[in-house]
Amino acid sequence: MKLPVALALVIGVIGAVITYLYVGPLGGLGLLVPATFLGAASYFAAGGDRAALAKSVPTNVWGIVCGTVTLILLGLVASPILVGVIVGGMTAVFILGALVPALGFVPGSVLGFATTVMFGLLTSASGTDFSLPTGPFTVMLVSFLVGAGFGYVSSILAGKLVARAPAAESAPATA
Repeated sequence: MKLPVALALVIGVIGAVITYLYVGPLGGLGLLVPATFLGAASYFAAGGDRAALAKSVPTNVWGIVCGTVTLILLGLVASPILVGVIVGGMTAVFILGALVPALGFVPGSVLGFATTVMFGLLTSASGTDFSLPTGPFTVMLVSFLVGAGFGYVSSILAGKLVARAPAAESAPATA
């Protein structure tokens, strides 16, 4: 089986299960399907292997922390100019985190930051709320960590499907 087909099958099934759980039995936790998919996407963008977990998870968490600090600061101001300054300043902070080797995968930080700030702004949630289902930090942290696991399991299962390809399918044609 070709890798894109294997990934489509595995990610489609796992994505369906996660969505069912998030809107069904786990609905009270407030976990977000898009944040979980972004956690998985971050894992794949970081390389899609075990080392990718070490690259993507710390940067996702760093972005979530910076996004939470941003929301706390935004709760202290009303001026659109100050809102812009705070968001721009905290964007610089999370990018400067890349000076620390463990935080060098900046796309992971962008995803964590953007989703956390988006969640807080769209729901009017306080950055000081750390509860499920309303706290931006906690909702994003759990959603992204599930996403990292989702990506990791997907890559393993897809790899097994690709490895099961019949020899005739993967053998080069001879003349």
